[in-house]
Amino acid sequence: MTFARGNEARLLSRQQASFGTAEAAADGAFRLMPFYSYNVSPTGELANDEAAYGDSMPGEVVAGLENLTGSMAVPMGLNSIGWHLQQLFGDPVTTGTEDYSHVFSVPRQQLIRLMTHGISHNGIGQHFVQDSLAMTGLELSGQKNGQRQRVTFNLAGRQEVGVPATLDATPVQYAPDPVPVGFQAALLMDGAIAGAVTQAALTLNSGIEPDQEALNGLPTAAAMQSGFWELSGTLGARFQDRVIYDLANTGGSFSLGFKWEISATRSLEIVCPDVRLERTGVAVEGRGILSSSFNWRANRPADGAELMTVTLKNSTASYANPV
Repeated sequence: MTFARGNEARLLSRQQASFGTAEAAADGAFRLMPFYSYNVSPTGELANDEAAYGDSMPGEVVAGLENLTGSMAVPMGLNSIGWHLQQLFGDPVTTGTEDYSHVFSVPRQQLIRLMTHGISHNGIGQHFVQDSLAMTGLELSGQKNGQRQRVTFNLAGRQEVGVPATLDATPVQYAPDPVPVGFQAALLMDGAIAGAVTQAALTLNSGIEPDQEALNGLPTAAAMQSGFWELSGTLGARFQDRVIYDLANTGGSFSLGFKWEISATRSLEIVCPDVRLERTGVAVEGRGILSSSFNWRANRPADGAELMTVTLKNSTASYANPV
């Protein structure tokens, strides 16, 4: 008996034109995206009706709302990651000819980009389509290690259905797709490498969510609704002076940057220009090196300033659909 295996699963992705209508199957029309885990799953509520019938038996089972939410962890492939970033931020400002620089920024007015995903389990010939997916946020962390860097994206959509065949037998793949490893990460404070920092994490939420209130006659969402951005994270730092401690204690503003660089033309850099640290002391919990964990949060940007920018340098000219 054959069972589905994770290594045989394929993730296909294409930008979707309109809510509620999945992109049609076609060879060469979808991107084949690498991933570590894919946990975007449908859920459906069941409840017992409360009508009284004169006995102690449960009421009839009633099916309620259907939702599609979850997350996926993907490699920080310096070509493929731009596909996901575009779904979250919108089109980047792109310059270059053979070596390209794409600058993504958080838009003041959210642009809800929709996607159709296909999940194919090749080992058992089973296939699913998810439509009207929108990015609701990203999570990443930097830490010195020998593992390839990962990024987690959170998603919400309308519906998943089974289909008889894959959406695309010959999807387009980003190749080559170099992935930085953990020890290639750098953490910058006001543009300078922060040598005392040993770990940093970032969470960006868009606030986008499915509309499950509009009366559309269906158990699925009627649309995707925009929300508001929220940017926060953590810093882990060894205690060597009071620079970080004083920033937290005084509520001082500084620029926080994350950078992964393979070469001068292959890198990803995130800059959060105006963040503040929560107050945290230095605990002595043993005889080893002392460290503290600080929570940080981004401030509202001034007019004309950015909440966060992502600069991606790679060999990809455009992040439009393949055809």
